[in-house]
Amino acid sequence: MSFGARLVELRKRKKISQVEFAQQLDIHKNVLGRYERDQAKPSIEVAAKIAKLLDVSLDYLVGNTKADL
Repeated sequence: MSFGARLVELRKRKKISQVEFAQQLDIHKNVLGRYERDQAKPSIEVAAKIAKLLDVSLDYLVGNTKADL
């Protein structure tokens, strides 16, 4: 599963809208959409913030492990 697919799945599991999540990350919703479509990759700082907000490890988010915690 790609980074974007994991991001979408986790965000929807938390029932957070794209707009709300982008605001929490302090990025534009279009940038989040590009992450979710695998058209762009976030910086390590943004990726770490995404993982923290979604309560998963960064390794899971980038596909290095199958366990989400």
